[in-house]
Amino acid sequence: MPWKQLLFGLLLAVLALGVWLLTSVLELGPANALVAVVGGVILGLTRDRSPLARYGAFLIGLVLGLFVLIFGMAGWIGWLIGILILTVISALTKGRLPLWAMILGGGTLAAIYTPALMANPWFLLTEYPTAFFVALAASSGGFLVTILVELLEDKEEKREEIRAEHRAENDSTQPPVPVSAAAVPPTAAGNTPNAGSTGAQQ
Repeated sequence: MPWKQLLFGLLLAVLALGVWLLTSVLELGPANALVAVVGGVILGLTRDRSPLARYGAFLIGLVLGLFVLIFGMAGWIGWLIGILILTVISALTKGRLPLWAMILGGGTLAAIYTPALMANPWFLLTEYPTAFFVALAASSGGFLVTILVELLEDKEEKREEIRAEHRAENDSTQPPVPVSAAAVPPTAAGNTPNAGSTGAQQ
């Protein structure tokens, strides 16, 4: 529906502008923070498990993203350990917390905080809370905007289905239209007199 794209684009534009201004004031790099908005949109558009389960898994990824970054500084083995930890968490919950959502959360935090961590690793404990807050706020905003638009669209689709069912019921309950005599072809109605006149002449 056209209104969906219009509403979705306007809300995301407002959200992106707010994130840009916030990260500019906090000097966290606006371009990197906008990745969190995209991460929230992906989280909302992917209909796997319930929205609450996806969001919970994403939050776990955000929280553990710091440890994944620290492990990643040791090389590829650190990234492997981080992914294995997230895999174990998803397995323990029997897949109720999707692994991809946790990886998305960890990757979102890594995209935001990696430049600051590489530049000033000794400010880890002071800069991480701010980066986490920005990632949480931006991704949550993108997620809520997407879920809101999806819910509005689903509600409109259900209304259309109900209207279609009512139209079908009304069509089925209408009595059949009787065939009137005017519907009889004129050629069929004129055959009898012609036949009688021919017999009389004989």
